[in-house]
Amino acid sequence: MTIRVSGLRKAFATAGGRIEAVAGIDLTLHPGEFLVLLGPSGCGKTTTLRCVAGLERADEGRIEVDGAVVDDGDRFVPPERRDIGMVFQSYAVWPHLTVAENVALPLRSRTASAASPTGRSRRGWRRRSRSSAWTRSRRAP
Repeated sequence: MTIRVSGLRKAFATAGGRIEAVAGIDLTLHPGEFLVLLGPSGCGKTTTLRCVAGLERADEGRIEVDGAVVDDGDRFVPPERRDIGMVFQSYAVWPHLTVAENVALPLRSRTASAASPTGRSRRGWRRRSRSSAWTRSRRAP
C-alpha cells in the first residue's frame, strides 16, 4: 500500500485562539517501508495519523492511498472504507503485551468477531442454543 500526503494542514480552534497542529507536511510511504513520526508532544504526529486514517478531515492538502484520493477538500473517504488500521497511543495499549502483540491484537479480534459477536463459532453457538431449548422442553410440565 502506498500512502502519499501532500501539503497537509490541520488546525483546531481553542479558547486561546486557533492552533495549527499540522503545518504543510509532505510524505510518501511505499509498500514494505516503515515510517516513524518523531517529535515533541503537540507537534502534530497523532493528528497526521488521524488524518491519514480518516478520523480527522484535513483543512488543506491531499491524501492518497494506493493512488486513490481519500481526502483533498472535495472528496473524503470515511475511515471504514480506507482499509487502514491504527493502534491508539493511550488506553488501548496493553502494558503486559509486547509491541508486536499489541499491534496483532486488533487483527486477532477482527478474525474472532468474524466468527460471531462473542468470538465463538456460529456452529457451537447453535448447538448450545438447541441443547438449552431441548433441556427446557424436557422440564416443561
